[in-house]
Amino acid sequence: YPEDRLAYMMKDSGIGLLLTQAALLERLPVPPQVQSLCLDQHGDWLEGYSTANPVNLSHPLNLAYVIYTSGSTGKPKGAGNSHRALVNRLHWMQKAYALDGSDTVLQKT
Repeated sequence: YPEDRLAYMMKDSGIGLLLTQAALLERLPVPPQVQSLCLDQHGDWLEGYSTANPVNLSHPLNLAYVIYTSGSTGKPKGAGNSHRALVNRLHWMQKAYALDGSDTVLQKT
């Protein structure tokens, strides 16, 4: 994506943390207030954290993610998806395809 489009999406979304890769970070217009974590550089960043499941503080209507479309005006438009909708999709997908740990899946919305 063009740099100005990426900058707009980062500002518009109000992100606080960017998960990325080192090769991409240098090309991204990351605002100064946004923390970034290169997942391919910090292989031990999870060490020291508990392996127990954390307490779930999310709510079904909380935002799970935002996808940006091209927008009819040429300006990207964010479309949000809730946790409830995402869980519904995953349950359907599991029922329809009976996925297991050996499967690789590309999520398509």
